[in-house]
Amino acid sequence: MGDGNTDRFIYFQASCTNVKYSGSNNFSNQILRNRSFQGQVLNGADFSGADVRGCNFTNAQLAGANFIGAKIGLSRRQIAVLSAGAIAICLVVGDVLTRLILGAQGQLPDSRSWPFVLLLYGVLSAAGFASAIASKQPKTSKAGRLARTISAILSGALLGFFYAGTATNNNSQAAIAGMAIGGVLMFFVSWRIRSQFAQVAIASAGSVATYAAAFLFSATASAFLSTHKLFWGMCFGLLSLLYLWLAFVSFSAIVREIGNAEGTSFRGANLTDAKFDINYLNLKSKI
Repeated sequence: MGDGNTDRFIYFQASCTNVKYSGSNNFSNQILRNRSFQGQVLNGADFSGADVRGCNFTNAQLAGANFIGAKIGLSRRQIAVLSAGAIAICLVVGDVLTRLILGAQGQLPDSRSWPFVLLLYGVLSAAGFASAIASKQPKTSKAGRLARTISAILSGALLGFFYAGTATNNNSQAAIAGMAIGGVLMFFVSWRIRSQFAQVAIASAGSVATYAAAFLFSATASAFLSTHKLFWGMCFGLLSLLYLWLAFVSFSAIVREIGNAEGTSFRGANLTDAKFDINYLNLKSKI
């Protein structure tokens, strides 16, 4: 970089540096929050100093556009929608997992439901662990994508198991079928759908699964300790503490997921020679 002015922005393919702004494309210092410019031709437009948080520039033509000093990112409305969605997902998944855990309490190894109790332990443990791993890995890393996909599949499987079983008066075959369908659907969502809400929903469901695993282990530890089986009580107590910490890590990831969401969308836009603040570009490179 040379002088102070050039340090403030970057040029994309600097071949259109002489583009002139037209009067109709002058949005300088305007409040444009949540407006859609999708597919519009805005070559050379001046958005300097404008508030374009929440704006949609998908597939727009923005060659030579000036975004120096513009406010880019999430609008308050987007934050409210994503936060409300995360809370709703947490409540729904939390209700389902609470019912499953309470239904598993008191089941004995010789009961017909015992295999499903063991399945609940295994799926909750794996879903919670995968969610915590995903929250600590970059989104683009293979480990992060794999862990996020596993967490989504297992969370979907638990939801499918519960709703299919409830709808068929606890028919085990229907519950297993629902489990498979829920897992497949969430695999598709995690692997193919890149929307902000889908990513927040997956993080929210995984976080609740992690906390539910901590709750299940805690209840199991209490049951063992109440019958003076100290070894197993201590083992499950330690597992409960571990998953409680993993739940904290996972819930923190929800806040980070919302904060890193793409508020102003430039997906598919032509940004040849468009000018942005260096701070914005550095932020995008880290997400």
